[in-house]
Amino acid sequence: MQHQSKEDTARIVKAGRIAKGYTQQEVADLAGISLRSVQRIENAEVIPRLYTYRLLAEKLDLVKELNFKQPDPVLVPDTVNALPMAMLNKPHKIILTVSIGLSIILMAGAYLAQSATFPETNFELFVFLIAVTAVYAAALLKIWK
Repeated sequence: MQHQSKEDTARIVKAGRIAKGYTQQEVADLAGISLRSVQRIENAEVIPRLYTYRLLAEKLDLVKELNFKQPDPVLVPDTVNALPMAMLNKPHKIILTVSIGLSIILMAGAYLAQSATFPETNFELFVFLIAVTAVYAAALLKIWK
C-alpha cells in the first residue's frame, strides 16, 4: 500500500461508494465497520487502518485506485482469520487464561448451586468436572496455539 493523503483516500472511497450506489450505512455493514468510521474516512478526518483499508478496497473494488496490492493467495496464508489470536502477546494470553478459568469455575458453581438434584452421585459430579475441565482445556489450546 502506498501512502496517500487523507483527502485522496476520502475522495476515492466516496467516489467508489457512490459508483456502487451504496449508502454510507451499507458500506459500513458490508465492510463490518461502524457508520462513524465510514463518515470519518469520507470526510478526510482519518486515514483508515490497514485492515479497514483492505476491507474498503475489496468491498468497493478499489484495489487499483487505493494503490493497494492484493496478496497472492497461493503465497500468503489466510491471515484474516488468524489475526486475533496471532496478535495476542504473552500477557494477553495469561490474562485470558486466568479470566476464562475463573469464569468457567463461577459458571460451573452457579449451575451446581441452582440445581437441587444435580449431582445425585459422586460419579455425576466427577463427570461434570471432567466436562468443565475439557472445555477449559479447549479454550487454553485455542489461546496458546
